Amino acid sequence: MPLTSVELEAVGLTIAVEALDEIANHSTLQILPLENSALEAEVRFATREHQQLFLIRLLDFVDENGDSMLTGVKGSCLDVLEHACLTKSFDIERCSGPLQRAVSRFQAWLSESTPLRLWLPTLNINALIRVPRRELLFIAGNQSKHNLSRLTGVSRRVAEILRQGGHNVPFELIPLALDDFSEHLHEDYFVYYGTWLAEHVVTIRWGVQAYLAPIYRRAYRAPLDGSLQYSYEMPPGISHALGKEWFWRLMNLVRRGPNVQPIQAAHYLKAPVLRPET
Repeated sequence: MPLTSVELEAVGLTIAVEALDEIANHSTLQILPLENSALEAEVRFATREHQQLFLIRLLDFVDENGDSMLTGVKGSCLDVLEHACLTKSFDIERCSGPLQRAVSRFQAWLSESTPLRLWLPTLNINALIRVPRRELLFIAGNQSKHNLSRLTGVSRRVAEILRQGGHNVPFELIPLALDDFSEHLHEDYFVYYGTWLAEHVVTIRWGVQAYLAPIYRRAYRAPLDGSLQYSYEMPPGISHALGKEWFWRLMNLVRRGPNVQPIQAAHYLKAPVLRPET
């Protein structure tokens, strides 16, 4: 028997929440609150490897398509959450609002183009590029994940970005300049924007929490007679044995809650990045 639409949403939400918790946690992020602000903070990475892991996991969350047979959505975890904001299978008194706003803001942030000055000494090019942030995440995440033999797609995107900036570079030269590109993205761009990215991820996770907290309170059954065994009452639409397993797992994620408290990126880390002429 196929899963119902409610069960499919439970599966998708579970996968998305677990992905969010892998991205935003205190093992990966160092959160430094500002002295004169209740919420504003800077986020840093202990090592470059922590930053690379953050970008890899974030890229998968944003860009890696899952199987629609499992979640009912042919798309990434971010697409799954966007779809959940439409189906609203667990919506009680418009509790999906914070999640919908958080997802929409992040999608808009990723789609926004920002100017960036790049000095690429391997090509002797001082390029001014303006591309969507999603493109730069794709390049940085894949460079962190793969070696040069697996970066043909990245090379094509870099060549197109340079072409749009007025620099026609032979494709066979692009792999030689990927280290230059990587240095700008890992040592500059995503150091600066890491805090804002973390804010988006944490805000989405708390949006999911707000969406599911009412159904959790309705479903949760406390232990009785000194027992340690709690349970969940299944809502309408959850009847398949597999669907029940996924809903139970989802409710346990809500019960545990997000790893990181809500944060707001420091205001001085939200300006466009434009390095001066080299």
